[in-house]
Amino acid sequence: MFLNRSIVLMVAAVLAPGALAQDYPRTSDGKPDFQGVWSSAWLTPLERPPQATSLILSPSEAEALFQTLWAERDARDPLGPLESIDVRSLVIVDGRARSSLIVDPADGKLPLTAAARARRGPPPLPGLDGPEQRPPPERCNVTSNAVAPLFVLPAGNMRQIVQTPDHFMALAETYGIARVIPLKDGVPAPAASGRGRWEGDTLVIETSGFAETDRIRVAPYANFPISPRSKIVERFQRTSRDEILYSFTVEDSALYTAPWTAEMSLLRSDEKIYEWACHEGNYAMSNMLRGARLEEQRAAAKDKRK
Repeated sequence: MFLNRSIVLMVAAVLAPGALAQDYPRTSDGKPDFQGVWSSAWLTPLERPPQATSLILSPSEAEALFQTLWAERDARDPLGPLESIDVRSLVIVDGRARSSLIVDPADGKLPLTAAARARRGPPPLPGLDGPEQRPPPERCNVTSNAVAPLFVLPAGNMRQIVQTPDHFMALAETYGIARVIPLKDGVPAPAASGRGRWEGDTLVIETSGFAETDRIRVAPYANFPISPRSKIVERFQRTSRDEILYSFTVEDSALYTAPWTAEMSLLRSDEKIYEWACHEGNYAMSNMLRGARLEEQRAAAKDKRK
């Protein structure tokens, strides 16, 4: 299925280069209209994997890399193959499959400093003494899908965009979080949500002011550190009726030896955004705490027998 889709997209790009450049709707004020539901269900990692030698892949190279990455995902799941995830392809930009989201530096690797490598290590495990020690995601209190940059998750990779002359809103299906970005000066902006501006037909969103506790962006096959000094610049460019070229550049001299840039496509979808009722019927926290108390009781009983 992946290979056939790649071939169709590549043939379209070759036969009509640039023909679709202006084949998309515009708003009443003449700006590219990004409104609608968009999917970004890609398996491509942020950094280039060792088995890939170039950014652009041939159809056979793309199929081989996809199968390798898919098998690795299955191998990590203790319950068996991940049949429910909606990631079904490598990222395709301009009709060609890519081996990494990073396009600059040319080697597809994060230009990490020593401080960034230390921050990127595994965080300390949270405690189990009480619910206060458990991390926010276990309460479905998550912001990672509503802040810069857009990332690909195992499921729910749908976003609905609503656009006005004053605001740009992206509603993520996962956790049902809306990111509202003002497009004009003087309009208040939530902390670290970003502020947008137009550069020709490209929507540019610049985000900074991250909290000290916001230390790393994490998604499958993609994680990178940030800090209060970080600046993330996103760019949305409508390349056709069915595709948005999305890119983001990260700058932070304490964490990276140079700014770096990643790209991916958002594809128009006819699907609907559904409710993400994360906390409904969620027994994870109570079960973990109950299990911890049981382990403590067993340890105490073992000590008493000694």
